Amino acid sequence: MRPPGCGMLTLALLAVKCLLGPAYRSTDYQVHRSWMAITHTAPWQTWYQDNRTHWTLDYPPFFAWWERLRAMPAAWIEPNLLKLDDDADVTDSNQAVAYQRGTVMMAETLVLATGAWYFARTLQGAEKRTSRKNEGMVGKARRDWARASVTMGLVGNAGLVIVDHIHFQFNGMLLGVLVWSLAFAKSGKNVLSALCFAVLLNLKHLFAYAAPVYFLFLLRNHCRGKFAIVHFFALAATVSLVTAASVGPFLWAGQGKAMLGRLFPFGRGLLHAYWAPNFWALYAGADKLFVLLVQKLYRMPPMREGNLARGLVGVQDFAILPNITPRICGSVFVLALSPCLVSLWRFPTRGRFLSAVGYSYLCGFMFGYHVHEKAVLHFLVVYALNAVSSMWSYGQFVLMAKASYYSLMPLLFTRAEAPIKILLVEVLHFCHLFFLQGCHGGIAPLGRWGGAAPVLSIVFALLQGYNGLLHGFLFGVELPFLPLMLQSTVSGVVLFAVWLRELTHWTRSLSTSSSPDSR
Repeated sequence: MRPPGCGMLTLALLAVKCLLGPAYRSTDYQVHRSWMAITHTAPWQTWYQDNRTHWTLDYPPFFAWWERLRAMPAAWIEPNLLKLDDDADVTDSNQAVAYQRGTVMMAETLVLATGAWYFARTLQGAEKRTSRKNEGMVGKARRDWARASVTMGLVGNAGLVIVDHIHFQFNGMLLGVLVWSLAFAKSGKNVLSALCFAVLLNLKHLFAYAAPVYFLFLLRNHCRGKFAIVHFFALAATVSLVTAASVGPFLWAGQGKAMLGRLFPFGRGLLHAYWAPNFWALYAGADKLFVLLVQKLYRMPPMREGNLARGLVGVQDFAILPNITPRICGSVFVLALSPCLVSLWRFPTRGRFLSAVGYSYLCGFMFGYHVHEKAVLHFLVVYALNAVSSMWSYGQFVLMAKASYYSLMPLLFTRAEAPIKILLVEVLHFCHLFFLQGCHGGIAPLGRWGGAAPVLSIVFALLQGYNGLLHGFLFGVELPFLPLMLQSTVSGVVLFAVWLRELTHWTRSLSTSSSPDSR
């Protein structure tokens, strides 16, 4: 049995995404529409100072220019899209929705789908350079399965479909740039890899968690030999030119301070309105639990609790545990990443680099400041790529996928989308795992952890049943944030366990030159 090719899979998935056009749209639909309006109606010298709408521009300059590019066809397809007006009758017309959804699908196809195709081609090249004894080799008999797995893990990623094609965002385009960068690095084209990563950072700066990994890998892998200095200045010039082209004009126009304030709004607090399932969600949950225990044990009157469960954006105050600042988050992130950086410095191989990028995004998600739940996509797609040729990453992906996908469920809170989101996750994830099994000859991952995957499926099914049905029956309109807390903390426990496994794995890899994924 041969799996479908990349092109066939992409077209089939594109048809599914077209059917999702009339589905629920979040406020991000209005955010991106407003950014189009800002970049169309205001001179570029004032984009980061424009306050005519509360959906102010807070992405780097390249993304602002992308919104300006989208605004050009919108001016004659649906001019109402470019009005600074949140009137639903104006912005939710059939033409407006079709154009907005269409640009998401077009950008994803042009960048992510082609990136998946190119990355799959690098697997064939790696086969010729790799011994048959190496676990990272993708044999000829499994090459088609590898291509299908890469396409399904990226273009058919269940989380990406939920976030981009229902909730509404442009993560597929951004992740596509990352995939191109990783593919170039995997094929030895380091300058092009650095170029793509620099472009990515100037599209969305939150991808910078992998910057230390890129810096060390390029320094150790590319800048060596008698032309090391030349290679270093070539990389530096490439990154500098991209950054200057992006940020330079806005600095010249005097928007540097305004742009910096928009890109790094530390006043929004440690936690997003809906807690991302990371370490800080567990920290906040522990604070709430300690409050209850203290009141119960010491029969104290109600304590002043931090504003952790109101579903609002703002700086949170913990009632018992110490408050967490951006500096603390940064320090914990660097500490968590350090075994990976040391390992990559000692053994700067391409296989280890791909693993390190995935781990850096996992660390950034677990310990970053004001992390959004949608950031699970950053490490999910990298682990999905690595799972094609690595049994270790395959097992890690199986453990993290369900927790990540179900943590995105609260983004779609309307009843109409309840069966759709569950069906999408289960079907797309099943297809992806089916292709991954083909890559690995039907060998099950995880070893003695093999029983964890079905247990997690049962846990998240029960949790979804409680959040969607039982909670309303038991509490009515009371405790509205409880289902979100449960989803965040349960998913957070799973992802924290995955991170601990990964940390142990990287620590053990410090003493061997083989890739951590080959062990």
